[in-house]
Amino acid sequence: MNSIPNKHKEKAPKKLGFGIIVVSSSKYRLFKNKARVDDVSGRLATALLEENGHEIFFYTIIPDSKLHILHAVTEALLNDKVDVVVTIGGTGLSATDVTIESLKPVFDKEVEGFGDVFRSISFREIGATSYMSRATAGVIAGKVIYCLPGSPHAVKVAIKELILPEAGHLVYIARRDLR
Repeated sequence: MNSIPNKHKEKAPKKLGFGIIVVSSSKYRLFKNKARVDDVSGRLATALLEENGHEIFFYTIIPDSKLHILHAVTEALLNDKVDVVVTIGGTGLSATDVTIESLKPVFDKEVEGFGDVFRSISFREIGATSYMSRATAGVIAGKVIYCLPGSPHAVKVAIKELILPEAGHLVYIARRDLR
């Protein structure tokens, strides 16, 4: 392995602050009415991140709405304790899936490789259906945003195989020139 990535990883933060935003109109209706919400994917993301020494400083459930997505992501990014935002849901191809359309235009940089590798892993597990995912990642103001599908399996794969191994490294790179 090249020594430059290794040097970056050595300097990268080991403990990160996360924001989790679940994008689901059906869950939001329950959430805003203070009803019990069965947020399996959000709970799974929280558990996986906390089990690996990270902290959750922002969590919300919002509807599939461009304005709600932009507002929640902005709120999370403005939290000084949040280094990484994970959105869960709204990455498919239905008319209501607007997470990608909402966030891609505001990325300072898109991390295209994240979506490519995620779809490659998914292809081995679920076949050609994987190409319908628009999972992606990006950077805004030195903070990282991952946009994941809403299924618990997709969340587990993305966090365990892609986010946990590289999020600190990506945060380090994203902030390196901002200092």
